[in-house]
Amino acid sequence: MAEQQPHSAVDEENVNSSDSETPPENSRRCVQLQLPDHTAAYYDRTELTRATEPITCDSNLVENVCSNYIIVKNILSHLPWQEKLLCKHVCSTWNSAIHALKKEQLNPADFVIDLQLSAIKNGIKFIKSSNFPTEPLVVFTFLNTAAMEFTSKCMSLLPHPCNPPCEKEHSMLDWVQQEVCAPKNCMLIVRASHLSYLPLLKSPTFGKSITYDLMFRGLYPTISGLYIPTIPDVKYQVINIKSNSDLEKAFYYEVREESKDNIFKGVIVYVTEKYLLHSVEDFHYLNYFREVQPDIPYALGGCIVEDSIYDKNDIKLNIDCVNTGDYFVSENLISIGIFSVPKSIINTEGEKCSFDMYSLVIESTDWHKTKIQKVINEFANRVPQFEHSVVLKLSCVGRDKRHEMEQSYFRAAFPNTPLIGCYGNGEIGINHPARLVVEEPPSRKRQRRDPAPQLGIVYSYSTVFVYIGWGKITSS
Repeated sequence: MAEQQPHSAVDEENVNSSDSETPPENSRRCVQLQLPDHTAAYYDRTELTRATEPITCDSNLVENVCSNYIIVKNILSHLPWQEKLLCKHVCSTWNSAIHALKKEQLNPADFVIDLQLSAIKNGIKFIKSSNFPTEPLVVFTFLNTAAMEFTSKCMSLLPHPCNPPCEKEHSMLDWVQQEVCAPKNCMLIVRASHLSYLPLLKSPTFGKSITYDLMFRGLYPTISGLYIPTIPDVKYQVINIKSNSDLEKAFYYEVREESKDNIFKGVIVYVTEKYLLHSVEDFHYLNYFREVQPDIPYALGGCIVEDSIYDKNDIKLNIDCVNTGDYFVSENLISIGIFSVPKSIINTEGEKCSFDMYSLVIESTDWHKTKIQKVINEFANRVPQFEHSVVLKLSCVGRDKRHEMEQSYFRAAFPNTPLIGCYGNGEIGINHPARLVVEEPPSRKRQRRDPAPQLGIVYSYSTVFVYIGWGKITSS
């Protein structure tokens, strides 16, 4: 497999790498995508006047169709969530239909951009397992270093992000943001050397699964992601730490305020390599979740990655760096994604959309395949399986061939759960529910070199699974 360069798939003769300033708009090789006019007008609350010719049709038929709740709901169910934002203001019938669809269309979706050489020659496709029918709660996006600065001509991107296609190039990150999230800012992007991606077997994206062997055989640019829709009664927020002083100003204050009215269900932590791991004390701040919520367990998973991006402005800065030939690195030290539910819904009667999160740490001592399978099966037997679910896999590269084994066993235990994640340089996690403690006789046979000590929530040579489930419980 040929290795691809982490820049454009087209001619780069217009790039002046020695220019440290942002070039003029007309000389830029890569331009940022803009929202469609009608979406931008709605988002900015401005009036939009367009020269359009009305379609001539029977007014009585239009009235009957547009006022029939069942017909309207069926038609609107096929629209992307951005269009639903506008349609809900048409009339009370449409508004009711869209609110009903928001509670019904709760399926997750995964997506991938195939940047292998064969795909580039035939057009770069944005492949998704299903549509994004509901406003996203969060979009987890993973990419390797080669994909960070990858751009391509608008005409080569399928579907074309511009209508009609423009003559400029676009960033792959910007394209993902436009296809899935825009105008909402809810995408947490992680850059890591190697990725994990295992869609469901019958999914349109399954053929683009990223295996351990494939990833290490050729470092071609790779982007994959996971969309989680807005779930009733579930809140998601991100705390970005850009300096040590932000821990006191942002982290402790936000967690303390959030804990007053909400219960934490799960925490996802991405620590960038700029935040060096000197000792376990560097992560003592994560114990604050346990301090404000001592009697209620929660899931925790994370790892040390190359970089993380949450702000849309970082995508613009990345595009500017592409045009000037500079290498982009965000200022983020730590990105923390927090899932919570209101305390008011606990112990209340009535039909609610259930939601919960669980986490499993497969430690460095869990090295033999029978032990790995046993640990995963025990976890699967102790947590409920939901109608809708996803799992994040955050693992150490040093576990070698056990990556495929772990994914295979997890898929067997959770056959309807798409998996995505990355390989880091240190793992963070807790076992929720707590793992069963079984004393085993010592073995004289050395399976691998002695692991580093496991201290608190920080691990090495380990794998952390974070299972996120919502909707009806199918088995328990």
